[in-house]
Amino acid sequence: MDSTFPISIRRLVIHQNLINHDISQCLHNSSSQMRTLVSFSGTIGKKSWGSLQEHIKLLTVLNLSEEKVDGHVLPRDIGQLIHLKFLCIKGFSSHVKLPSSIDRLVNLQSLDLGANDCNIPHSIWKLKKLRHLECSNCKVSSQSQINKCVNGYLGVEQLTNLQTLALKEGSWLEGDGLGKLTQLRSLALRECSTSYLKKEFFESIAKLIVLEILELSFTEGHTKKTLVNRLGSVREKKNVTIDHHNKTLLPGLMPFLHHAYLYNLSLDGKIEKLPKEIEFYPPKLLRLDLWGCKLTDDPMMILKKLPSLRILTLWFDAYVGEKMVCSSGGFLQLERLELCTLNELEELIVERGAMSSLKNLEIHYCNKMKKLPHGLLQLTNLEKLSLRGLSCRESIEEIEEAWGEDWDKLRKIM
Repeated sequence: MDSTFPISIRRLVIHQNLINHDISQCLHNSSSQMRTLVSFSGTIGKKSWGSLQEHIKLLTVLNLSEEKVDGHVLPRDIGQLIHLKFLCIKGFSSHVKLPSSIDRLVNLQSLDLGANDCNIPHSIWKLKKLRHLECSNCKVSSQSQINKCVNGYLGVEQLTNLQTLALKEGSWLEGDGLGKLTQLRSLALRECSTSYLKKEFFESIAKLIVLEILELSFTEGHTKKTLVNRLGSVREKKNVTIDHHNKTLLPGLMPFLHHAYLYNLSLDGKIEKLPKEIEFYPPKLLRLDLWGCKLTDDPMMILKKLPSLRILTLWFDAYVGEKMVCSSGGFLQLERLELCTLNELEELIVERGAMSSLKNLEIHYCNKMKKLPHGLLQLTNLEKLSLRGLSCRESIEEIEEAWGEDWDKLRKIM
């Protein structure tokens, strides 16, 4: 439908299918009044971009959450919007190209490119007011030696106000620059190859003592595809096949003893053995996600000691043993346990007095499991049981045939 816009608009939100024409006229009429523009529809065409740059130069918030950017390239003149503080481009484009003029957005505090693939100009390091750089599928280009000589060195350590950082690997990881981001609360590194796993890297992680969320995804070379969630809460995970090599990828990871605020830790990469010392782990860890770690020893014997753990997820051969035991008195605070694609796991035993607070148990695609977890019905606080891709149908049928109290309990949680 066609809409008549008021002459003066400070905040404009455009929803899909509500406007069937270019909004350049609206932007022209708004003159300098508009401060916030949020679009959930493909209405920001070339004319609209021109109107933005010509008439809405005081814009502070630009959110194109569901926008298909024209040609997947932001206009070069976006650098004229020097008052922008928040820029979000999530959309449906697989690739977004940021122009070099992005370094003119000197007031920018948050840049969110969602899941878009993007090469970010190295000049992004000039934006010293940045607090949130959420570009998990993006790489920052390397600064050439000529550029360093002409314009001076640019590096991640110049973003001293940064609180959230999600990026792929790159030359920005070299040296100790990462460790100088003393305000960093959330860090997600994706598809980081072993070439960057040097002493300086692990020392930098150890220095980030105010971290609350840490996601590290490692791969040898670029042969492994990884899926790791949004910080803070696990994003939707889809089934993928991951090829983990035989090399231990986290040999230099240092203890998290001094990370007093770290409550969410995700490790994706081959570890083989978890540290036995409880002092290695963050003292207030609430959530632990392990992906493709290829642990050969039952991790429950160690993880049961973590006093504050609420959520534990083991995905994609995080454990390659046949038997998993949750011993009595362990996991007293655990509320959610996810076991997915543990291809060698045959048996899960829950001893009496273990996981007494568990509310949600998910076991998906552990193809060798033939029976329900032993001790399952002892979990008196269990509210939901999710079983997918398992071969334990016979156990369920046996309980169903008995048609007793056990079946009533099982029926309530499935």
